[in-house]
Amino acid sequence: MKKLFLAAVAIMICAVSYAQNETEPKTLEERVASLEKTVKTRTSSWDKISRYITPSGYLIGGYDWNDAGTSTFKIKNVNLTLAGNLYKGDYGSVDYKLQFAFAGTPKVIDAFATYMPVKEFGAKFGQFKSPLTWENSMRSPTSLEFVNYSLAVQRLARMSDQDICGLSASGRDLGFSFLGSALERDGFSIINYELAVFNGYKLNTTDNNKSKDIVGRLIVNPIKPLSLFGYFQRGEGAYPTFDDETQKYTPQDENKYLKMFRYGGGFSYTDSWGFARAELIGGHTDNLTRNFNSLGGYFAAGANITDHWKFVARYDYMDEDTDSKKINEMDYTAGITYAPLKYLDLKLNYTYRQLGGGFRDKNCIYVQLTVKF
Repeated sequence: MKKLFLAAVAIMICAVSYAQNETEPKTLEERVASLEKTVKTRTSSWDKISRYITPSGYLIGGYDWNDAGTSTFKIKNVNLTLAGNLYKGDYGSVDYKLQFAFAGTPKVIDAFATYMPVKEFGAKFGQFKSPLTWENSMRSPTSLEFVNYSLAVQRLARMSDQDICGLSASGRDLGFSFLGSALERDGFSIINYELAVFNGYKLNTTDNNKSKDIVGRLIVNPIKPLSLFGYFQRGEGAYPTFDDETQKYTPQDENKYLKMFRYGGGFSYTDSWGFARAELIGGHTDNLTRNFNSLGGYFAAGANITDHWKFVARYDYMDEDTDSKKINEMDYTAGITYAPLKYLDLKLNYTYRQLGGGFRDKNCIYVQLTVKF
């Protein structure tokens, strides 16, 4: 679609330029040759521009229903991305990415540059996705196979307002990282790594303490379709307290150095027939009211029925406090994705949600439409 759009613009520019520059009659062959020359010149200019800046974006909306009283249409994402390559030569490459989110309060969610002098070692600086968990760092809202991210990722990787640290940051943070890959084989790298130092706080905000979060991830690809990975995060912060009665987090500044630790790993297999993926994510969180350990994970798989239809299923588990056994949840999800076009897909997910702590189980239906450009 982008190439078609650029080609149409180039042809229109050429037509205008041709009309303006036409001063005397020409034969048909001369006119065709002149137009072809102008098209090549304009196309070359567009290629140079697109190297430095390539716009893209997406719109995600949907409908949520459950038998506990929820029934609502919603706009989840309206995002615009500007990305490109600033330099590529003898001294490596420099890329950048800016991403703006307009659903709700407009904000910058990605703003970073990556310098790779060699593929084995490079650096990234700015605000970007944390390498904690595969689903957070390797699956965007447009490439995720389900309507919702897994429970453990939402609550242990700062992906949503359900994060148990009370920090919703879209799985991102502000800082820098070292990254690279090694042992190239048949178009892929066997080893990939990233080690990051972050503020460990909110998006677009200065840090509220002197401590920094450390996040690391190692990926091993024994064969191209299969990835084995492990990761960790260690941090300190003024994590809000959770009120069991209101089910809300309350900010606190009494202790800005409460400790937090995350760890996990899993595998991902993706091939032409579909995919299979699993992650186990755990952690320890200090709080003013309680210190607790958490454990969650999921197993997900999907099959490409045709070029346009895909079936997916996922078992999802989250235990926020492994000692109490009262704050846990198990989700069983089945879904279908219909993608008639490359830039359009429709998802339908059904989830049976089992809740601990004496809460009533739920039947949930999620419909989501994604438009990419």
